[in-house]
Amino acid sequence: MFGWGKKDEHGQQTRLEHRGEHIRASRTGGIAARIQRQLGPINATLNTSRGLRLSTRIAKGARIGFQNGRAQFIGRWRSGPLAFNMSKTGVSASIKNQAGSFNVVKPRYSSFKFGGVQIRGKNAATAQLIFMSIVLVWQGFVATVQITVWLLWFLSLVIIFLRDIVAGIFASEDRLSSADPVATDAVDANSQRREGSK
Repeated sequence: MFGWGKKDEHGQQTRLEHRGEHIRASRTGGIAARIQRQLGPINATLNTSRGLRLSTRIAKGARIGFQNGRAQFIGRWRSGPLAFNMSKTGVSASIKNQAGSFNVVKPRYSSFKFGGVQIRGKNAATAQLIFMSIVLVWQGFVATVQITVWLLWFLSLVIIFLRDIVAGIFASEDRLSSADPVATDAVDANSQRREGSK
């Protein structure tokens, strides 16, 4: 009922509204009925709140049409979290995140959703700026911790490598120094044997 318990792609509660085939009801938009038909390349939509709209696609993400006798041009393109919209009144660009979207060009068109309740306008833009600042600080902190752990791990490997080299050098010197008296004693014994044989 009205999307209770339904999650979006970010695992958050979807906007609380009813979207049926012909009826839509929401807190901000109220109740509206609509019927839609495809007439060849023309898409016809009759909406009780918006009137009659006739539109056709002219390119990927772009369409032109008439709504209540007024000409329309709408272009919507998206790549990941970035979106670019174009219409007769101008252009806008927005960034989508878990809490809605922030419109960079027209902040009053931003949206913010919390617990399924969606707000728009200046309040949404302010909430989005606060939310994105918190996310940015948190991601910066996590990245700093990850880099620090990696540097400490790399430094420990270097220290262990240098320690092993130094330990190997001292061990080889100890072996040489302990081997020298033995070799000297062997030479003396050989010389004594040769003198005795004479």
